Amino acid sequence: MSRLHLYERIINYSITKAIKMNSKRNKLGVMGHPIKHSLSAVMHNAVFRELGLDYTYKSFDVIKEHLEDFIDRCKEDFLGLNVTIPHKVEVMKFLDEINSEAQLIGAVNTIKFENETAKGFNTDGIGCVKALQESNVSIKDKKILILGAGGAARAISFQLVLEGADVSISNRKQRRYMAEDLSRDIKEKLDRDVKIVDFSINKIEEELRQVDILINATPVGMFPNINEIIIPVDIIPRDVIVMDIVYNPVETRLLREAKMKGCKVVNGVGMFVHQGAESLRIWLGIKAPIELMRETVLEKLK
Repeated sequence: MSRLHLYERIINYSITKAIKMNSKRNKLGVMGHPIKHSLSAVMHNAVFRELGLDYTYKSFDVIKEHLEDFIDRCKEDFLGLNVTIPHKVEVMKFLDEINSEAQLIGAVNTIKFENETAKGFNTDGIGCVKALQESNVSIKDKKILILGAGGAARAISFQLVLEGADVSISNRKQRRYMAEDLSRDIKEKLDRDVKIVDFSINKIEEELRQVDILINATPVGMFPNINEIIIPVDIIPRDVIVMDIVYNPVETRLLREAKMKGCKVVNGVGMFVHQGAESLRIWLGIKAPIELMRETVLEKLK
């Protein structure tokens, strides 16, 4: 190949790349493993249709080993991604920038792509707080037990501590180290003590006698394993408010049995909708139609 032809190819490649970088990014999606349970695509695409926006949103099943490659490919023409189980912590390794809130939390559930770079955010914590608030559940000075210590639990724990709650954490025994890491992080970053409760029936029952709110921040009870329950409801006092961040099904076994017992319950749809609305604000700068999003999710879950 002559120098002239090589030079022309380089110039053509540069022009093509510049056009691609400057072209409208209209691809969005959610990645996780598994991903069949997710209704993010249904919810977001309903918003785009309602507002007449030229964007598409799809679900992607991505295993841990393919995470870095998937992020790199999305840098080319995606505007953004949501991140769900189990990648919210691991994905941080492959991002170019992480905003201060997500850095504080130590987990990412929203990514924005711009100029072939990837920036991480976290909308889970604010989503949880808004869901509790719209259910008339106050947070400040309340004692809250969180079951789980994964990406969502991290975001929720940090946000609730910032809102003035007294938080304790219990994670399944084989992953106790995650609870210890979370408790240490909150102490180092916020100078607030977070109690770790052994994941045993006796210890959790003892803790529940002292708390106002119980939050299941694990996937236990999520479709298709709808008959699973994180703890037996008979150890939950009737005056404890029970929240489950699982939204599919709307009423998990934990919530169903807690409601039958007389507990006030908060399902996961509110948190799902509000974290999605915050993601839309980050990507598009819009105020999302919350009630349309909620109605779309509930209709699908019927």
